[in-house]
Amino acid sequence: MIKLGIDAPSTSRTAQIVQVLESDLEVQTLWYMANRTSRRAAVNDHGPVHVRTAMHHGDMLLRLLVEAGIQPNCVTDHTMSEDDARAVVMLGLALHDVGMSIHRDRHELLSVPIALDWLRRKLPPIYVEPQLTVVISEVVHAVLAHNVNERCLTLEAGIVKVADALDMTKGRSRKAISAGKIDIHSISAAAVEAVRVTRGTNKPIRVEVDINNPAAVFHLNEVFGQKLARCSLAPYVEVPKLDELLESLRELGTSEDPQRDAEAAATAGNGRAEGRAAGEPIGIGRGRVPTTIA
Repeated sequence: MIKLGIDAPSTSRTAQIVQVLESDLEVQTLWYMANRTSRRAAVNDHGPVHVRTAMHHGDMLLRLLVEAGIQPNCVTDHTMSEDDARAVVMLGLALHDVGMSIHRDRHELLSVPIALDWLRRKLPPIYVEPQLTVVISEVVHAVLAHNVNERCLTLEAGIVKVADALDMTKGRSRKAISAGKIDIHSISAAAVEAVRVTRGTNKPIRVEVDINNPAAVFHLNEVFGQKLARCSLAPYVEVPKLDELLESLRELGTSEDPQRDAEAAATAGNGRAEGRAAGEPIGIGRGRVPTTIA
């Protein structure tokens, strides 16, 4: 039974929910099974350590936003408290990957019915109607919206999405690499040494990243960056290391290198059949079997 290490006043709903999560064999077994699927699919860790790490990141994100005067939707939409918003974030992160207990593919959709069932049985008497249904709805929205392509309609869902993506240090890719999955995802994740969430200089939140290799730019931009861009937190987060890496790539791409440019031009010229215009149908065996290259 893993301890989550989330500090909250003993009378708060957040503290009661953390206590339930730490003592509930069902949800902890779902985390265990999510990790079994991670190993079978040779992907990054999605088990209890991931849950605990993401919950701490989410807790910090929410605190920094509230300190900056940015109110969560539980407050603005339902006249509930910041403690309720914190409970939604903690529950969203606790349940966002439970669908991995079934399958890696489409696990966000698989997580929804599992989360709904668990919440209906475990949240009373911490919450009673109508707040029970409100909290369940907000949590399940956050669970579904942690998919990179789903829109986050609440601040709480955005926090869940970003906190999930912030668990990107090299330990996350260890199991995938040991399982033989050597690709840009695992190599890029292995290049991230540490992640820290602090108060920002120009924005409420600053994400500091230590890397050991520029390959980290893929994970930072294509995984974390894409999730950040598609959520409600984007205006509030600065990531100086990502900006620095992207600027370096832009400079590399526009810098003059006569030898490189000559080799690129020669390669482009050799790759096109003599006398054929760009986009013109070509064939195998000097055009006898016509095909079109898109």
